[in-house]
Amino acid sequence: MSDHIGISIVIPTKDEGAGIKKIIESVKPYADEVIVVDGHSKDNTRYITLEQGAKYLLDHGLGRGDAVRMGVEAASGNIIVFFDADGSHEASDIPQLIKPLIDETADMVITSRRLGGSHDLDMSLTGIIRSAGSDFLTVLVNQRFKIQLSDILYSFRAVKKSTFHSLGLKSNDFCIEQEMVVKCLKKQCRLVEIPSREKARAWGKSKLKTIMGIKFIFVLLKDLYWKT
Repeated sequence: MSDHIGISIVIPTKDEGAGIKKIIESVKPYADEVIVVDGHSKDNTRYITLEQGAKYLLDHGLGRGDAVRMGVEAASGNIIVFFDADGSHEASDIPQLIKPLIDETADMVITSRRLGGSHDLDMSLTGIIRSAGSDFLTVLVNQRFKIQLSDILYSFRAVKKSTFHSLGLKSNDFCIEQEMVVKCLKKQCRLVEIPSREKARAWGKSKLKTIMGIKFIFVLLKDLYWKT
């Protein structure tokens, strides 16, 4: 990587020990440092992380948003890439993800499953509800800011560390992704969306409950129309 631009890859995780070694290995070629933020896993995540030479942090047990903030605070790079530990993200997309940040044409870059496709197309009732909910949240953001995003929830994204700090993010849970987008737009930061293919979860179990969608909507409406 460039001597002048450090790339820190932050991996929030919980009980993903079955694949964390593979994840760290996959992102290493694109990173100056890899930071694993562990949500108190009951497996061998800590041992594997340290064995792979990555930085290991234990979060405060508050949820994904807390882990994301902890990872950024510990990062030495001035570009942060957020990467999931479930095997669903494409590490080979990282150069495309960070290019607008390096080129100074964006302050944050998000990826879209709607544009890139998904191997995890779930046609069950739960899957359909989740997909429709994600689309609905995106429509609300598009209407509020008069833009045309296609996916505000996908967690695979990159941001300048300085931009992240300027947003003052508060969410401790999975609302962190939508909060990041909304506050970026409110502050008129340059937001770019690129396609990225989502793969099926390769191991472990999802920590996101479908019922969380109700909170997503409530929190988003509050952030869009009542918060400054």
